[in-house]
Amino acid sequence: MTIAVSPHGLPALVLNADYRPLSYYPLSLWSWQDAIKAVFLDRVHILAEYDHQVSSPSFSMRLPSVVCLKSYVQPSRHPAFTRFNVFLRDRF
Repeated sequence: MTIAVSPHGLPALVLNADYRPLSYYPLSLWSWQDAIKAVFLDRVHILAEYDHQVSSPSFSMRLPSVVCLKSYVQPSRHPAFTRFNVFLRDRF
């Protein structure tokens, strides 16, 4: 028996190719729609899934909860100079 639950609150954690988050503050999260799109475009590996499914007339898929990029994204050397980053640097 499946229970229909809205998938709006089920984001996917995005990890770089070396299995580290793309960003820590804010944590790198994608919506479930973006995660499924990346799976179909073959840009990510699915590491973990939710128990909930999305379905179309011809296809059914469990929602990914953790995905890992196939290609490495180089992190920026210099973080943006924003108010939030200054607070992070100074430990609020």
